[in-house]
Amino acid sequence: MITDEYARTLASVNDRIRDLKDSGYYTFEMPFTAAPGGRSEIDHREVIMLTSGNYLGLAGHPEINKAVKDALDTYGTGACGARLNNGTTVLHLELEEKLAEWMGTEAALTYSSGYMANLGTISALCDGDTVVITDQINHMSILDGCRLAEGSVKIFQHNSMEKLEYILRRNADARKKFVVVDGVYSMDGEIAPLDDIHRLTEQYGAMLMVDEAHGTGFLGENGRGAGEHFGIVPDITMGTFSKTFGGVGGFVTANRDIVEYLRHSAHAYMFNASLPAPTVAGVLKALELMRREPWRTEKLWENTMRFRSGLIRAGFEVLGSVTPVIPILVGDDIAALRMSKELMADGLYISGAIFPAVPKGRARFRATVTAAMTTEDVDRAVELLGDAARRHNVLA
Repeated sequence: MITDEYARTLASVNDRIRDLKDSGYYTFEMPFTAAPGGRSEIDHREVIMLTSGNYLGLAGHPEINKAVKDALDTYGTGACGARLNNGTTVLHLELEEKLAEWMGTEAALTYSSGYMANLGTISALCDGDTVVITDQINHMSILDGCRLAEGSVKIFQHNSMEKLEYILRRNADARKKFVVVDGVYSMDGEIAPLDDIHRLTEQYGAMLMVDEAHGTGFLGENGRGAGEHFGIVPDITMGTFSKTFGGVGGFVTANRDIVEYLRHSAHAYMFNASLPAPTVAGVLKALELMRREPWRTEKLWENTMRFRSGLIRAGFEVLGSVTPVIPILVGDDIAALRMSKELMADGLYISGAIFPAVPKGRARFRATVTAAMTTEDVDRAVELLGDAARRHNVLA
């Protein structure tokens, strides 16, 4: 039964959501009617897309669509089983082999989502003898993985190498130490100082895991992410197929011993249905296209720099982001919600973040620039944002 205590818990969220919907400021879960390219459609109305993780513009690529359709004819929509049972196809094994080769590691393992990749990997590797150390603004999938871990969890102040070293030094005698961070922080677009983090984990004998969800495909010489950007190879690298690859799913790369252990110990892998073979076929084709068409990365960075410089000229604060994830500080929650609604009416869809997702007084938009955007789309987005900001008096 739903007791009064549960009712109060439900109401603590639902009442606020109802208020947003009643006021017309609820802009989440919008019904899209087209693929997430540089432009998309919400309920059949065209908008410039500044919210998608389709960084290289591969979602909906004709070659990917054909690969998916061909695999659909061979394998159907799903295996109806976990990987350890009947859920492994030759496509899964080929993808893992090619991911490991691309990332420069010995082995790879795929999960049904990036969230499950973090949840399963962290909880499997961090037993009661482990001190788990994580940045305070890591993605929720990392933080939830840490909560599931049996070890002691220590959280350090964002990007504070002093605090990280303090925790490592205080736990120097721990049997196992595990540090996990985002390579690119998903709300702020910052690149983690992985060179310093790697140096500290080597110095204090800790394993290092890096979530490359927002760096895969365009950071580093080969697009391996923030680790390659700094010239380091983490013990474990996690990535997702739901952004640059234009699909869905997640993966980790590491040495053979770690991957073999995870294959038979990570519950999120062992007891979860496998990725559908058509999805795997699409990811394989996306990986091929990423390597075959480097112009996509060049276009992404061109759009990113143009958008960022345009925002700064307009007077926006972008919080130091140097990646395609660009936060645009608004400050007031109500102003952010009103601007979001107005921008959507003007033909621009951009994701907003308000308290409690961000601190009070630090409401923002999170723009994700993609290679699919035209120069005209980038300039128009800056223009629309500037017009809305001036109406609400939020420019610096």
